[in-house]
Amino acid sequence: MAKKAQHEHESEVASTEVPPQQSSDLPQDEVDAAAEEVVDKSEKTQSKAGKGGSSKTSSGKAASGKAKAAAGTDADKKDNNAQHDYTFDDAGAGASLTFPLQCSALRINGHVIIKGRPCKIVDMSTSKTGKHGHAKINLTGIDIFNGRKYEDLSPSTHNMDVPNIKRAEYTLIDIVEDFLSLMNDAGEMKEDVKLPEGDLGEKISTDFNDGKVLLVTILKAMDEEAAISYKEAPKKE
Repeated sequence: MAKKAQHEHESEVASTEVPPQQSSDLPQDEVDAAAEEVVDKSEKTQSKAGKGGSSKTSSGKAASGKAKAAAGTDADKKDNNAQHDYTFDDAGAGASLTFPLQCSALRINGHVIIKGRPCKIVDMSTSKTGKHGHAKINLTGIDIFNGRKYEDLSPSTHNMDVPNIKRAEYTLIDIVEDFLSLMNDAGEMKEDVKLPEGDLGEKISTDFNDGKVLLVTILKAMDEEAAISYKEAPKKE
């Protein structure tokens, strides 16, 4: 009886056990294949994303490189321009002492270099055309600094050197040991011009000692300077 009761109890327990969970209707090999496909798609997506980011990064680097190259080119152009600007100014500051001009274009009261000296032309005459077909011009000039007379003869078609001449006006501040102490409009002093010899120098000294305010004209050519004239400054009201 005891054995029968125990057998019935085991049967009841077996009947009350939870049935096992039903598996998927798909075969296991198809499930595995689907899972692998999902994994493959995920990996491909990540790979594309990585490549896209890398491409964008490369594009960004390329664009940055182009921008830097362009900036460098602009900087080089500016430097060249600056250099070009710095070379042009330098040439202006150190301009040639002379410039060429055809002899036939020279005129009386103009200037020309004769025997290496800057001269004012006081006389010109043209000779008859020779057998070679070139007329010649006789030039007579007076040195603008020492007053000496010079002559030259040149074919009319040849170039002559003409001096670059500058004039500037200064206020006479003092006369020290036969040198003029001068001041320009900007207040800059100049003390390397000698008092002219002869009547001009004497008149400048006399009028200055009389208390007159004098404006002296300084002529510069061929690296030489000289006082060539003066006048009394207008009186301020």
